[in-house]
Amino acid sequence: MADSKPTIAQADAWQEVLGYLNFSSGAPDPRFLRSLNRLLGDWEAAGAAPGESAERLRRELPERLKGLAARLPAFADVEQARAAIGLIFESVLPAYRRHHADLLFHLSDGELLRPFFLARVAEAVLTAGPPWDETERITAAALARLNDFLGYRPVAVLHTAQKIEPYPHERVRPIPWYVAGAGVAAGRYHDVISRTLDLLRETDPAVLEAAWFDPALLDELAVDPRAYDFNHPANKRPNYHFGQWDPQHLDNQGRYRRFVLQQVTLEALWQRVETVQDLPREELLFEAAAVLAGTILMASGTCGSSPEAHDSTTTLGTLLPHIAAYRDAFYKQLFARLSGPHRQRLEAEATALHQPFGAARQHLNSQLARRRALQLQHVQLALLLARLGFDEAALRQVRVVPAVSARMTCQIDCLLTATHRAADKNQLNEGLELLAQIEELLQRGIQCGAIVDPWNILGFGGQFSLFPAVENSIPDPRVDDLLDLMERLFMKK
Repeated sequence: MADSKPTIAQADAWQEVLGYLNFSSGAPDPRFLRSLNRLLGDWEAAGAAPGESAERLRRELPERLKGLAARLPAFADVEQARAAIGLIFESVLPAYRRHHADLLFHLSDGELLRPFFLARVAEAVLTAGPPWDETERITAAALARLNDFLGYRPVAVLHTAQKIEPYPHERVRPIPWYVAGAGVAAGRYHDVISRTLDLLRETDPAVLEAAWFDPALLDELAVDPRAYDFNHPANKRPNYHFGQWDPQHLDNQGRYRRFVLQQVTLEALWQRVETVQDLPREELLFEAAAVLAGTILMASGTCGSSPEAHDSTTTLGTLLPHIAAYRDAFYKQLFARLSGPHRQRLEAEATALHQPFGAARQHLNSQLARRRALQLQHVQLALLLARLGFDEAALRQVRVVPAVSARMTCQIDCLLTATHRAADKNQLNEGLELLAQIEELLQRGIQCGAIVDPWNILGFGGQFSLFPAVENSIPDPRVDDLLDLMERLFMKK
C-alpha cells in the first residue's frame, strides 16, 4: 500500500518517474534514474528486501498514476504510462526471464531488479513506441535493445557462405550500478562502488593514462549477470575476472564507454567488509575500494581504451610488465595519502605480506581460489554421480555451482545414463524421448554459451584466443568435453 504521507522528496520522485513513463520516447534521462533509485533505495533502507522493493514499485505505480491524473492537468491523459507499466512488469521482464532461463537461472529478483536495470527496461519499452497494444512487437523490440552485452567471445571467420555470429541467448543486459549523471545505485554494493569511483577520479593522471582509463569517459559501470565459470578458457585471459571494457559499447570516436565487472570479484571484496569484525568498517571499505580500483585499472590495461589500442604485435608477455608497473604506482600513491593508525597497520601488513594492501588483495585471491576449487569439486562429483545413475544426488551437487555449463552438462550426463539403461532394457520409445531431450539441451547449451560452439572448433582449430597475438592462444578444454559427450551419445558403452 502507498505511504499515506510521503515526503516531499518522495512525491517529487514519483512525479518524475511517472512523468518519464508518460511523456518520454525512451531517451535516457538521469533525473528518471535518480528518482527511481531514490524510491527503491528509501524502501530498502527502511528494511525492504531488494526483491520486495521491485514488487512494491509494480504495485504502487498504477495507484500513484491515478493520484497524479486526478490532481494535475498535465496528467489528464495517462494512456502511455499505464501501458508502459503493464508492459514492463507483465510482458518484458517475464520475457527476459524466459529468454535467459538457462543463463540467468541463478539470479534472484533481488539481484536482477536493481533500480538502474529497471530504468533500462523502461527505456527499452518506451523506445519501441506506440501503438501500445502491440505487446509482442514491443516485447521483442525491448529484448533486442536490452540484450546488448556479449563480453569477450572470439568469433570464428569461416570461408563459407554461412555467416558465423554469436547466438541471441548469449547476449545479456549488464546490471548497471553507476550511470553518469545519475550516480551510484542503491543496494548492497553502493558504498564500495562510490568509494572506488572517488579513488579513480583522484588518481594521478599519469597512472590513468598508462592504464588507458579516463573516468570522464565512464558512462556506465555495470555487473555481468552471468555466473562466473572458472572452467571457461576466457578466465585464463589476464584479469578477466576483474572486469573489462565492453567492446560493443563505443562512442563516435571509437572509445569504450561502459565497464563491466564480474560479480564474483565484487562480492569477494565486499565480503571482507561485512565479515571482518576487529577492524573499523571505514578502513575496510577504503581497502576494498582501493583493491577494486586497482583491479579495474589492470583490466582496463588489458583491454586498452578502444578496439584499436592493441594490435596483433602486442603480446601478453610485453603487456603484463607495463600493467604491473602502473598497478604498483597506483597502490604506492594511495599508500602515501594515508596517515595515523590506519597507515601504520597497512605498513605492517605490507611488510609481512610483501605487497601494499596485502590483506585485502590476498583475501580476494583466496576467495577466487576457493570458489574455483569448490566449483571443480562439486562439478566432478556431480558428473560421477550422473554417470552412476544417481540423478538427484548429481543435481544436488551441481546446484551449488551457479555456472550454467556445469548444470547443463550434468543434466545431459543424467539423461545419457538413463538412455543407456533404457537401451539395455529394450525400452526404445523411452530411449528416443530421452535422446530428444538431450538434443534440445545440447542446442540450448550451445546457444547460450554453456557449451562450445562447434563452428568455433572448426574456425579456431580447437584453440581459444586470449589476445590478438597468435601466440596467445590456448587449447580450448571445452572441445574435449563436447567430443566426449558426443562419443557417449553415439556409442553404447
